[in-house]
Amino acid sequence: MRFRLLYILSFVLLSTVLNAHGDLHKRIQEVTEEIHKNPDSANLYFKRGKLYYQHSNYTNSLKDFKSSSKLGLESVEQDFYIAKSNYHLENYSRCKRIIKRILKEDSGNVGVLKLLADIYFKKSKYEKAANLYDRAILNSEATFPEDYIYASKAWYAIDTEYGHKQSQSILIEGIEKLGDIIVLYNELISNYIDMQDLDSAVKFQNKVIKISNRKERAYLELANIQIQQEKFEEAKISIDKAEDSYKKLPHRIRNAKFMREFYSELKTKKIELKK
Repeated sequence: MRFRLLYILSFVLLSTVLNAHGDLHKRIQEVTEEIHKNPDSANLYFKRGKLYYQHSNYTNSLKDFKSSSKLGLESVEQDFYIAKSNYHLENYSRCKRIIKRILKEDSGNVGVLKLLADIYFKKSKYEKAANLYDRAILNSEATFPEDYIYASKAWYAIDTEYGHKQSQSILIEGIEKLGDIIVLYNELISNYIDMQDLDSAVKFQNKVIKISNRKERAYLELANIQIQQEKFEEAKISIDKAEDSYKKLPHRIRNAKFMREFYSELKTKKIELKK
């Protein structure tokens, strides 16, 4: 029964993806027919270019944007799509030229700032990337967890004391603005562990335990940090709490493959701590 359910879920997910691509292909064909009837329509080329972009066909999207430009269409939206298409094709120099042109007219364009930051991050120019991600956050009407994570990763990659502090600060800012988002806490904890600031890692891991509906993995992560601290008695208590949380789960969840693997890891850790 379990395998049948997994098969059905996998089939549904695959069908959704295929349907989405199939729908895009159909819409591209429809717009192509419209272009045949109206070959001088800049808007139709732009419309199809956006569909090609969504279909991840960046070469064809650029061809259509070139056609719409020749037919007289000029817009920031089109320039942004051209920049993004070039980015995905790794034409970073062309992408940057377009971005800088847009920023001359609109210095606070959030999407463009993020795209330029992505380029600098890819080129390992982490400080430039970090500052741009910060500017994007500052100019955003609404922010998302990934905005703070990208900025944090860029600051941390600078690999200086200042960069590390900025990396932590931006994550804490994200938590203060968005609330208790576990992915932000996990990124913060990972930074502290990497820096061997294990007391801070424990502090925030306890926060994760407090806000988590499912606590078994959070307790196991706490135990792993405590083992690094060589606080083995505290780690044993955390392992016991992880096991208690696991045993309170419904049988169908405990019996899932990934949860059996989790429990096996838990038992191995428990045996190691007894030695």
